[in-house]
Amino acid sequence: MNLYCKLSEANHILQSDYINVSTENQQLKAERMNLSRDRDGLNWTLGVIFQLKKFPVDNYCPYKDANIKDRECKPCQVGWVLFQSSCYLFLHIKVPFGHLWRTWQGSRQHCKNNNADLVDIDSQEEQEFILNNTQAYYDEDHGYWIGLTDIAEDGQWLWVDGRHQNLTDGFWKRQPVWGRDCALTNPNNAPLANWNAASCGQRNRWICESRALIWSG
Repeated sequence: MNLYCKLSEANHILQSDYINVSTENQQLKAERMNLSRDRDGLNWTLGVIFQLKKFPVDNYCPYKDANIKDRECKPCQVGWVLFQSSCYLFLHIKVPFGHLWRTWQGSRQHCKNNNADLVDIDSQEEQEFILNNTQAYYDEDHGYWIGLTDIAEDGQWLWVDGRHQNLTDGFWKRQPVWGRDCALTNPNNAPLANWNAASCGQRNRWICESRALIWSG
């Protein structure tokens, strides 16, 4: 009987030790995952910063309190909108006769001046996000410039990052016609039949996109 009690007690101790070790192991795994996530986030942020010739500290990390001089960094610059791992700037310039709207090239240059480029659209979710943040204006032929063009070779539509865009894919309202070499997203159109080709010299609003400073993965 004493032997049985001792064996039972030893077994209970072993089970308790096993539970404790398993719990500690799970905690270590969780800590390792958190450290790995922090490392990936830091590498992402450094990657964004290293792409910039000059990091705009005030735009990304404004003072929380001017008296204390304590900064808080955000994923996006002031005025930009975060979606997934990118930041977007929607140029809603409301002026008479559109004299501050820009050509496709002028719009792209504005984006580049802000460490960004014209938006490239990778998914239906991104297209719907963009439509939710744009508004119809002026007439049904005006929209927002996106980073898609066939300037280099007629009929070969490329995004500003070099990716090819098939005419059978994407969110075209209709097949582009010759002589209209730049694409815009049009809030007047249905979300999934939305893009129009227009003359690159037409003046429109535009959308800039850049990588988010802080990784949300």
